[in-house]
Amino acid sequence: GVLPPDAMIEFPWMAIRPECKVQTSRMGSNRFRTDIPLYLDFFRQGRLDLDAMVTKRGRLSDINEAFRAMKAGEVARTVLTFD
Repeated sequence: GVLPPDAMIEFPWMAIRPECKVQTSRMGSNRFRTDIPLYLDFFRQGRLDLDAMVTKRGRLSDINEAFRAMKAGEVARTVLTFD
């Protein structure tokens, strides 16, 4: 999920075993040229449910509400259309 920018995360220090590390990523640290064709193949095969990844849908005229919900951490992904 997507956490608010000021979110704090706590865990027991023993959760980090020797030679383990905590690592973050943005956008899944993807490799677009490799990953996008792979994801497209998964979608075509029915192995990737893109609809399940969308929290909310709306019209472009709903953009202010979409940004408010995003900043409040209420949604992970919103799709706005031009209808």
